[in-house]
Amino acid sequence: MPAFEREWAAALEESRRTFSLAGLYKVVQLWQARLTSAPAVDAFLTSGKDDSGFVALEEIRRRRR
Repeated sequence: MPAFEREWAAALEESRRTFSLAGLYKVVQLWQARLTSAPAVDAFLTSGKDDSGFVALEEIRRRRR
């Protein structure tokens, strides 16, 4: 997993410089979320990318204004 290793190495170096573990925790949380959502992403991709049941982000932003 080169992407994880790259992000982990950067966070590890940052934690060494700042004496903070916050960056390491963020990397772990981000990758946990990615792994948790992977089945849903795979299902979406194999379904032919039918996004007709979703609301466009532009529409949501327009509603908030």
